Amino acid sequence: MRTLIFLIITIFVFQSISAQNKYYTKSKKAAKHFEKALQNYNLQYFQIAENELDEALKIDADFLDVYILKAQIEIEKGNKEKAIENFEKALKIDETYQSLIFLKKAEIELETGKYIQAKSDFVKYKSIKKLSENQENYLKKKIMQCEFAISAINNPVNFKPINIGSEINSELSEYWPSLTADNQIITFTVSNRKTNSQEDLFVSEKVKNKWEKAKNLEYPINTEKSEGAQSISADGKTMVFTACLRDDTYGSCDIYISKKDGNNWTKPENIGSPINSKYKETQPCLSADGKTIYFVSNRQGGKGKFDIWQSSLNQNNEWTTPINLGDSINTEEDELAPFIHYDDKTLYFSSKGHLGMGGSDIFISRKGNNNLWSKAVNFGYPANTYFNEESLVVTTDGQYGFFSSDIEGGFGQKDIYYFEMPNINKPEKFIYAKGIVYDITDNKRINAEIDFSNLDDSTQINTYSDEITGEFLVCLSPNNNYAVNVFKNGYLPYSEQIEMPDTNLFLNIPLNPIKNNDVFVLKNIFFKTDSFNLEKKSFIELKKLSEFLKINPNIKIEIQGHTDNKGTKKYNYILSEKRALSVYKYLINSTINKNRLLYKGFGYDMPIAPNTTDEGRSKNRRTAFKIIL
Repeated sequence: MRTLIFLIITIFVFQSISAQNKYYTKSKKAAKHFEKALQNYNLQYFQIAENELDEALKIDADFLDVYILKAQIEIEKGNKEKAIENFEKALKIDETYQSLIFLKKAEIELETGKYIQAKSDFVKYKSIKKLSENQENYLKKKIMQCEFAISAINNPVNFKPINIGSEINSELSEYWPSLTADNQIITFTVSNRKTNSQEDLFVSEKVKNKWEKAKNLEYPINTEKSEGAQSISADGKTMVFTACLRDDTYGSCDIYISKKDGNNWTKPENIGSPINSKYKETQPCLSADGKTIYFVSNRQGGKGKFDIWQSSLNQNNEWTTPINLGDSINTEEDELAPFIHYDDKTLYFSSKGHLGMGGSDIFISRKGNNNLWSKAVNFGYPANTYFNEESLVVTTDGQYGFFSSDIEGGFGQKDIYYFEMPNINKPEKFIYAKGIVYDITDNKRINAEIDFSNLDDSTQINTYSDEITGEFLVCLSPNNNYAVNVFKNGYLPYSEQIEMPDTNLFLNIPLNPIKNNDVFVLKNIFFKTDSFNLEKKSFIELKKLSEFLKINPNIKIEIQGHTDNKGTKKYNYILSEKRALSVYKYLINSTINKNRLLYKGFGYDMPIAPNTTDEGRSKNRRTAFKIIL
């Protein structure tokens, strides 16, 4: 900014020097005051420079050069409105003196949301100045930006931000909100309350639908250096954040990761190569399943300055080489603050390169069935303004957005706000299932593997319950059928089929210690009517049964087939035995020793429900196994 206006002043000065020190004044005394002002401006003694300029104007009120330098000083001081006033005074005196004034005035008008005036001045400058191809392209982009902003203001989206409250916001800056999927925990970055410069991470928990007083996460998360731009995982068990200039950093700023152990966080570790590099990596965001990370970097191979990149965990639980999200997302300017929604399809981010209102705006891109990102779409006005907007997160159900802003009426500098999402900007609705896993004999909480498998499209989500609390949380697509399998060494597996509702779900999952002759029903084994051929969606549960046998190598099982009472006794006995045999063969093919397996058909001899209703008959058509120790 200073370079361009200094160029204007330099042109004036050198043109004048070559013309025997003639400025836009006939007064040599006024010209001397101006030259002293210019010298002090270059030394950044702004007050002395302003005093000299005032003296020059007392002598010659139409000294145009004075208003140009006054405008620049106001820009340096952050007073853009006064800068525009001084440019207007200069142009009122003589529009033909220096065409660059139109350009500089237009740029500041764009930066302050005066889009109609800015467009007019950009057009005026274009009409009176012979331009290079690069200059033409620059002006074309700026005029398009003005036209977009004018149209956006005339077609606003529904946006009514509400301050999240004094339990979280303070007299300082709170920003970069991050939520767990159940919206019960919020983490955010705040300026250190003593130094007002160092950044620390804070957390608040919602109790009885109210946020508790925010707490510093303290050591080992926070240190004497700055930590910020964090992302908490959907289940609240993992946090990634940015830290700079540590002893173990690869570059200036790196991404770090910490895990929650009960109520405590582990000492953060550098997430390492290939995510971190000698360049700057920052602003990470985890996907709902924790297997993909999006982050910002200025590493080589990008599209511009800072780009958004993506890395995923491979089968060895290692992060893959990051890939650039491509031209639909990244531009020659900065792309920042990625947030991938729980639907794993909707990306919100900030950009200075896409067509917007000025500064950095919030944009949306959606992932198609081909895994390609759609062209970024501006979130709209008044969510986006001529200020810098960034760090938007959206709740699991897509109903609310959280962001930080310094709009008037807050508690201090930047505050955290929430708002109802405009329908056009909502992601696909997701819900969550949360619950606890416990030992049915003594109610002790258990750390167990939990798998949710979508029976409609075979996608799987894996998580673990907490070792101390037994709690778990996963994000799921509503109105789908899921097979739920829970495994823990020394316990019978848990098997259930759930038709996910349109609302969130809480599950209590009891596990039974393995005992001889225990019988366990496999609730996600499927056969077509009158058939013993396994349906494809049965393989999810059968794979889990195979894993159960592998982690419990000292047990044998008897696979049992059962039917309802439709048909003859002989027919149902044969059918049930063939179905048990199908499971037996699958397990042998998955490397389970046949000496550990038996199979038997019981027909309809052992019903667990009355055969008088469809529901009862459905329960009786089942596959189970019995423990043999």
